[in-house]
Amino acid sequence: MDDGANTPLSVPYSWPRRIAAIAIAVVSDIVNAIFTWAPPIVIGIDIVTAVLLWLVLGRPMVLLPVFIAEALPIVGSVPFWTLVACGLAFFGRIPGRGRVGEPVASGGTTPPPSPPKLP
Repeated sequence: MDDGANTPLSVPYSWPRRIAAIAIAVVSDIVNAIFTWAPPIVIGIDIVTAVLLWLVLGRPMVLLPVFIAEALPIVGSVPFWTLVACGLAFFGRIPGRGRVGEPVASGGTTPPPSPPKLP
């Protein structure tokens, strides 16, 4: 399963996919704001949004935490679908995410995390 972290930045999504993803996310966030009084409707809209974005953006697993965040009552008021869809559509992945050992722009690789120091 690909979480979008290994998608190269030089190969972004096509413009129709970008526009479709952002449109789905914006419409979902607007409808969620309208139906905040009915949580079952909001969860249904979030499920449909997650599936549609998952299909349009090539199955990035980063959508799962967004779905969980949207399901939380207070946190769901932030337009996470739009933020994540824009991030994925324009960067090909969420900026700042990477895997240990992946090449970085400077030509080296990211160092492995150091073990915690014991007192």
